[in-house]
Amino acid sequence: MRIFKADPSFKEVVSSTTRELDNERIIEAVTRFFGYAMFSHVWQGNEPSFQDVGTVKSVWDLPKAVPNEKLHNFCKETRRLGCRWAWSDTCCIDKATSSILNQSLMSMYKWYADSAATLVFLAGVAHPSKPGDLARSLWMTRAWTLQELLAPKVIYFYDSEWKPYLGNTGGNHKESLEIMQELADAIEIPHGIITTFSPDDLAIREKLRLASARNATV
Repeated sequence: MRIFKADPSFKEVVSSTTRELDNERIIEAVTRFFGYAMFSHVWQGNEPSFQDVGTVKSVWDLPKAVPNEKLHNFCKETRRLGCRWAWSDTCCIDKATSSILNQSLMSMYKWYADSAATLVFLAGVAHPSKPGDLARSLWMTRAWTLQELLAPKVIYFYDSEWKPYLGNTGGNHKESLEIMQELADAIEIPHGIITTFSPDDLAIREKLRLASARNATV
C-alpha cells in the first residue's frame, strides 16, 4: 500500500473521492497500478523456489543459472509491457505448505483470467520461429498450460530467445488469427473459443478430451 500511495495513480484515486465520486476513474487507476503479468512455461530442472527467492533481496540477486535467467527475462518483459507485478508458479507458491499449495492450485485459473497479461515462454522453439512450432512445442503437451492458454484475455508467446512468436509484435496474440488458428487446429476447438474462453464454452466430454491428451505433475 505504501508503494501505491507514492504513485500518481493514488493521487487520481484521492482526487476522485474528494470531488464527485468517479467510480470508473478509481477502478481504472487501481487496475492500472496493480495489473500483473503471469508466467506460463515448462519447468527446466532446478527452478528457483519460494524459499530461494526468500533468501535474496531481489530476484536479480539469484545465482547465474538457466532457470534463474528465464525468471529474469520474464521480469524484464513484464516491465517492458508496463506491469509492476509479476507472478511465476516456481517461486510465488510456498510448495512446502500443503494448504497454500492446494489453495493456489484451486485459484490458478482465476489468477490467469484476471491477469493484465500472460507471458508464455517456449524454451524449445528456436529463433526465428516458424508456423507450427507452437503447436509442436513441449508447452502444448502439459496439462497445466491448457488453462494458462484459455483463461487469460491477453497473452504473448515468446521463442527461446524471448522474441515474439512468428515475429508478431502487434500486441495481444489472442488477436492474431494466424496464431489462434494454429492453436485451434492443434487442440481441435474453434479459435473463437480460445480467444474469449469461458468455462461454459466446452462440454464436460470436450474438457476431458483436452485434458487426457496432456501430462500433469504438481
